[in-house]
Amino acid sequence: MSGATARRVVAVEVPEPSPGLFSNCLVVGDMVHVSGQHAGRPGGGLLGDGSVRDQTRQSLRKIVALVEAAGGRAADIVKLTVYLTQMDRKSEVSEARREFFREPLPCSTLIGVNALVAPGLAVEIDAVAVIGCGAREEATA
Repeated sequence: MSGATARRVVAVEVPEPSPGLFSNCLVVGDMVHVSGQHAGRPGGGLLGDGSVRDQTRQSLRKIVALVEAAGGRAADIVKLTVYLTQMDRKSEVSEARREFFREPLPCSTLIGVNALVAPGLAVEIDAVAVIGCGAREEATA
């Protein structure tokens, strides 16, 4: 992929970070790279009910929105990295993930962390997608 350029992608559903911090989503060729997404609101607080299951859903909704804005779909997501502050709740992450993906599920790494960027956040997820690979049937969430 020598000489490929990175294209920044935005989605209405996903607030952009302040200028100069990072990009939510970059596309290089057919690869989509999505920065860690969480259930935090731009002005503070959480989207949804705050449970680990719902924070996972909120994170995955943002990821799917960015992948779709890049020209892909949920079935194109091939890798997830999940950061979780409450490892005893990992089954809720798995349950929410199954609402978005069908077999074969994306590759996934689960990492236990002490804290995330804002109070109350328990889950953050980053992703990689390959546009057009759609190797599985899509779920609806």
